[in-house]
Amino acid sequence: MEIVLLLFVVVLIAVALIASRMSENYAPYPYKLKDVSLCTAQEAQFMTLLDKAVGADFRIFTKVRLSDIVTVKKGVSGSVQKDAQAKANQRILDYVLCDIETMQIKMVIELEPATNNLQQQKRNLFLKNTLAAAGLPFLRFKAKPGYRVADLHDYIHAKIRQAEHIRAAVPKTEQQQNGQQSPVAA
Repeated sequence: MEIVLLLFVVVLIAVALIASRMSENYAPYPYKLKDVSLCTAQEAQFMTLLDKAVGADFRIFTKVRLSDIVTVKKGVSGSVQKDAQAKANQRILDYVLCDIETMQIKMVIELEPATNNLQQQKRNLFLKNTLAAAGLPFLRFKAKPGYRVADLHDYIHAKIRQAEHIRAAVPKTEQQQNGQQSPVAA
């Protein structure tokens, strides 16, 4: 009888140990806040400058995934579509300017490091070509001091007007003439 009782206590202790270890490792929401800022110091400074330059006219979003604003055209093969979507999913845009009332995307802005490397050049070429295909203006600025608010305001507005004139000159497709929107934000 004592052996059975002793065995029962040992099993009970083993079950308690296993249960405590499982509860230590089990966490339904195993997340914590990262110890980083959403923007680098240079990006935050440029965001402040950008907000002063165009904040009254545009909402500025930062860290937007490219795939949130472009989609792959229909009619391409499955492998091409999958590859293109994967590339778009991997790219994060520094700043996206949207119309303050309609939230229509107007422009993408990238802040580049002062020194350009080969990887940055490849990234810029991909973004330039992707956004051109989508009909969105794309500006790049070097991370350096000395930008003036008025100059940024005029330059950005001029590029957006230029893109809108180009869009207006391009013949509309049959789908757009029937009142349907293109799947690509323009």
